[in-house]
Amino acid sequence: MRLWHQELIPFLPSVKDYKGCSNQLGGQHTEIRMIFGSINRHGKVNHSVVNYVNDYPLSYLRGYGLLIVDEMKKRGFQTSESIEQEYKNDPYARELFNRAVEGKIIYPEHDGKYLQECLDNLRNKGIIITMNNQNK
Repeated sequence: MRLWHQELIPFLPSVKDYKGCSNQLGGQHTEIRMIFGSINRHGKVNHSVVNYVNDYPLSYLRGYGLLIVDEMKKRGFQTSESIEQEYKNDPYARELFNRAVEGKIIYPEHDGKYLQECLDNLRNKGIIITMNNQNK
């Protein structure tokens, strides 16, 4: 279970983009829903890579979810209207999304160290992402 670094979202492969490559973008949407399910069932998520989500209001996860839904729609994927409305009905989630679109990070844990960790994780899966004219 992992929330990819926010800056990676536009670069995550999807089946439509990379044949034979994992659908990291769609998988991220699934991960978010699994985190919500865990929180609904147990009051928190219990996975070392995403435990930081417990330290923030659910608006943060909804705002991050809006980033994923937005990217999926940009790529022509059908998204669930009910899930999108669940996220959009949260005013603070919309505010976090708008800030993120302007380049602000939603989760402070998504720092440079975490970005490199995510890039290394993707590289181990055979996915090389080039950002800002740099091959990381």
